[in-house]
Amino acid sequence: MFNIFVGLSVLLIVVLAMNISRLRMKHKVANGDGGNKQIVKAVRAHMNALEHILPFTLLLFVLQSQAISETLFGLFAYGFLSIRLLHAYSMLGSKFKLRQVTAASTYFFEVCACILVLLSA
Repeated sequence: MFNIFVGLSVLLIVVLAMNISRLRMKHKVANGDGGNKQIVKAVRAHMNALEHILPFTLLLFVLQSQAISETLFGLFAYGFLSIRLLHAYSMLGSKFKLRQVTAASTYFFEVCACILVLLSA
């Protein structure tokens, strides 16, 4: 299950990176964002995904090594990934309310996973 989470998470990050490349080609911006608001949003969505997916993957790795139930692991892995997908959508589509909900949900998942890791230490 961990392998699937990693594969899907990296796929999300790659798709977000490809979106940046697509927008840079479309707007003829070689480096950075060129002051283009679409590119700024795309870069921010990509970096935000990295900022949260990478540390959460470490938490899942530790939780997997602690032999938590597959059901709980699946809830953490796929619940988190679904939230991150919706968060990227909300950032790119300027859906502020959805962005707020998914950001809060992201923090909830991260804090819960941290607590589980710390309790088992």
